[in-house]
Amino acid sequence: MAGSNVEAVVKIVTEAVRTGRLVPGTRLVEADYTQGLGYSRSTVREAFQRLISTGLLTFERHRGVSVCKLSRKQATDVYCVRATLEGLAARLATPFAQQNPERFQQLQAKLDDAVAQSDLSVFSRLNTDFHSLIAESADNDYLLQAIKRFETSIFWLQFRVLVGQNAVFTTNDDHQLIVREMLRGDEKGAEAAMVMHILKAGDLVQALDDDYFRV
Repeated sequence: MAGSNVEAVVKIVTEAVRTGRLVPGTRLVEADYTQGLGYSRSTVREAFQRLISTGLLTFERHRGVSVCKLSRKQATDVYCVRATLEGLAARLATPFAQQNPERFQQLQAKLDDAVAQSDLSVFSRLNTDFHSLIAESADNDYLLQAIKRFETSIFWLQFRVLVGQNAVFTTNDDHQLIVREMLRGDEKGAEAAMVMHILKAGDLVQALDDDYFRV
């Protein structure tokens, strides 16, 4: 029960950051989760520690726990590493995609429809599903954990790109290319397409105003 409560708090905070309800620099107060939601102090503290270890939260002396705010260089560094990791995932997942093409084709069709409808909310959810499917299909637990860690640290920046720039829809062309390369069995092609896709997302993040970054 204690473990499930910790996971519940982790999920609550993560979703609040993912959807923009908690922005970088926002201080998290234990009482909001103990008195407000009824969790114990030990549960909340353990959840905060887990999120600090993933890079979503940060701890500063005399200030406490807050949502992490990255510098532009840190964001660039995260996307560089993420591109390498997700590129590897696309390569490793290619054999699985060839054996289960319908899963990738169906998801891509939904992404295409979201773009046609200009539905950012649906596109955002499906984009997460797309990257998760590939990471999980790579069948490497260590790689999956690493990808999730780097993805978590940039939730807020990704959110701002999604809600603020229709240019994000152009990244769906990359999704289509990645799926094509995977389904035809080109592991290196899938890897290269994914690397290009992630780096393009990093460029969209860098186009955000300075207010979104730590000096």
